[in-house]
Amino acid sequence: FQKAHYAADRISKLEGYSVVSDSPFFHEFVVRCPRPVSEINETLLDLGFLGGYDLEKDYPTLKDQMLVAVTEMVSSEEIDAFSTALKEAGND
Repeated sequence: FQKAHYAADRISKLEGYSVVSDSPFFHEFVVRCPRPVSEINETLLDLGFLGGYDLEKDYPTLKDQMLVAVTEMVSSEEIDAFSTALKEAGND
């Protein structure tokens, strides 16, 4: 719970990104991205990160939105590095 909320807070501060949250969440949350998720995930993979699930694949109305999951096994340092990679991926 705490790590997921830490990640959501970090990501929500990135230019072009926002966390879509109508209700409380535990390990998973939705992020609206500044570019298509497929492009962001490609860049993330090049940077050594597995990106979020592209929700548009199953829900066409959720364009440029990814599902991100964070568990207690992920360190704060890894979350920080993922946030930095997301920032770079959003600017490509």
